[in-house]
Formats: sequence, C-alpha cells, structure tokens
Amino acid sequence: MLKPSVELREEPGVLVAEFWDCLRMDPKPVVDLRMQFTQLSAKTGLKDLIVDMNGVEFSGSASLGGFLALSRNVKQAGGRMVFCNVDINVREVFQVSKLDAMFTFTECKATARKVLGLEAA
Repeated sequence: MLKPSVELREEPGVLVAEFWDCLRMDPKPVVDLRMQFTQLSAKTGLKDLIVDMNGVEFSGSASLGGFLALSRNVKQAGGRMVFCNVDINVREVFQVSKLDAMFTFTECKATARKVLGLEAA
C-alpha cells in the first residue's frame, strides 16, 4: 500500500515541495507540508514556496483547505506560493471550489521560479 508523503527541500532562493505516492491527495501530506514549511523557513530564512503537484491526479476539498492554510502561513512569513505541474483534474477542483483565483499556477517549476523572480534552474 502506498504511503502518501511530502518532501520539502531547499533549492537556490526557494523552498520546493514534492508529493510522493499521492495520486489522490489526502489532507495529511498538506498538514505535514505546513509544519515542514514553518520549520525549514525559520531555519533557512527562505519564504517563497513552489508546490510541485507532479503525479497528483486528484485532490479533495479537505486538501484544498490545507492549501489555504498553507498559503496563509507563507504570506505571514512574507513569502509567495506558486503551484506547478497541476493535473487538469486537480485544477478543476480548485476552479469548481472558486479557489483558483487565490493561487498562482504555472506549467512547470522553471516558470514558477520566473514568477517568483528567480532565474530558471
């Protein structure tokens, strides 16, 4: 059985989150990401976050609530959050929930880096 998880790592100028074994996004990895972001941001001083959704094919409303809370954490830290590699079905959940306007979406991590004012890696 798959165990959904999230990995948050430091890349030049930004923190990057990737989800593992999360074809269907459950709330727990998003909650874990919030805690990891708070800790790693305090440790590194990095405030901006790229959320790479590569491999995630579905996200329910409970996960969206977690992303809203994460977005508040990032903004309170003085950073910005950008999603990339978002599957069309996941993006549709954001749209139907009327939350897509609250987030920034890009096609890939390189574009997300540009949106944040960083050079493409």
